[in-house]
Amino acid sequence: MNLTDIRHLFDYTEWANELAMDAAAELSDDHLLRDVGVSHKSIFGTLLHMAGAEWIWLERWNGRSPAKYKAWLMWTTDSCADLLMLKERWRDLIDRRAQFISELDEERLDAELAFKLLSGDPSSMPLVDQMQHVANHATLHRGQIVGMIRQLGIEPPSTDLLLGS
Repeated sequence: MNLTDIRHLFDYTEWANELAMDAAAELSDDHLLRDVGVSHKSIFGTLLHMAGAEWIWLERWNGRSPAKYKAWLMWTTDSCADLLMLKERWRDLIDRRAQFISELDEERLDAELAFKLLSGDPSSMPLVDQMQHVANHATLHRGQIVGMIRQLGIEPPSTDLLLGS
């Protein structure tokens, strides 16, 4: 995977995430916050998790590996109480990631990049693999959101790669 592929992958990820956010914005608070027993309980909880995970990885790519406590403190319903606030924080994150990607070159993309796991344990993998992981993570959770929306009896958005970005 090269830099052109990464740019395309993140353009798609942002487009599809935006569709999920737009669909969430159409839901009642009851539907948005309803615990349906999926990994992050609700549609809002899942969106919050997605943004938080993207923030953690961007921090790592910039040489900072946040501790578990700090990482999740910023991305809880106590610190980010509604969809509007989440959308603003996520937009800032997307803008910072776009800046990061615009400054990448092929050599840095392919290079091994060390980071700490949330447990504090050291880890390392090529930046390109880390970036693919982030996009795959978002796809997994968008699928959960689509399923939760469908469980509510509402037609979910289609976020397939072949449809857009």
